[in-house]
Amino acid sequence: MRPSKMTPGAVPARLRQQVAELGSKGQPITVLVFTLDTHLPFCEIAEHLAEQFGELDCKAQVATAGPQRVQSVMDGKFTGTNVLVVVGDTSAYSEDRLMELVEWLLANGRKDLAGNLIYAVLGHEHQNHATQAFSRVVLPRSYYARTQQSGLKLPWAASARESWELANAVLDYAVGLGAE
Repeated sequence: MRPSKMTPGAVPARLRQQVAELGSKGQPITVLVFTLDTHLPFCEIAEHLAEQFGELDCKAQVATAGPQRVQSVMDGKFTGTNVLVVVGDTSAYSEDRLMELVEWLLANGRKDLAGNLIYAVLGHEHQNHATQAFSRVVLPRSYYARTQQSGLKLPWAASARESWELANAVLDYAVGLGAE
């Protein structure tokens, strides 16, 4: 594992408390970061989330998959997953694909996973959106892996690295799962 990119002492106290509550139950959380489109930086988001869990000393496994649902099932990606983070953008097409994924999860016996879904939206979001039923986290545009003319990827902006909103949403679900 690479050295942490987090600022020491920047971990919100509320998250440390949630991790302590989870730790007392002794159950690790498993998170699947599923992308609706391959151009989205879902691997970077998963890596960032794993780093945050490491910073919190939280027992967590973070995996990636998508956008092909059937292939993900064949690869065993949905098996044993507690929380599903679906990465999309602000387009109406992305909202439609999210709803198709949810319908597919429900039709294929994955109701628990559909109920523990977090929709991570990249970019500026419009106020009127159709998917009120899901926990929704808006990630800043700096999560996008932008490239220079040389083809080298630029690092994420500091504001994206310091955001704990997605980790907070995952832990909210995980603490609820532990209580059940």
